[in-house]
Amino acid sequence: MRRRVPLLILCFAFGLAAYTLLDFWSARNAPLYKKLERQWIEDVDDLEASGKLPKEWHDVGVVETIGGTPETKDWLQRIEVPIKPHTGGHYKLEILVVAWDEDGKKGALIQYDLENAKTGATTWETGRTLILSKPQSKDPWKAALEEFFP
Repeated sequence: MRRRVPLLILCFAFGLAAYTLLDFWSARNAPLYKKLERQWIEDVDDLEASGKLPKEWHDVGVVETIGGTPETKDWLQRIEVPIKPHTGGHYKLEILVVAWDEDGKKGALIQYDLENAKTGATTWETGRTLILSKPQSKDPWKAALEEFFP
């Protein structure tokens, strides 16, 4: 019985290390739409935790996503938008997603417009930029370190 406990701990540590490495690898090598989905979920969680969102954010009855480019239209068909409407909500959230590429760096701009559903008046808006990939570094060790320490 005493020998099983260290073996169990070793197996748990190995499983945790394998999970962490797989998560790191999949985040680094995933297609851009998967990177968008993952980062978007994290960004919405950060926004909600920040306390900087208006109270109307939690009273959204309609969420409309718009792909601003052919690439983002394709992405939006492949991912799940992390913002869900609430039944009986009094506001409409319009989300514009635009892909961009600048000097080998790829990303997405997400523009939120919160409108009163009855009047159409905009009550709040903000934009968020997500970096989905950076140009490949010639030094693989430097690139790996930049993943952990941006």
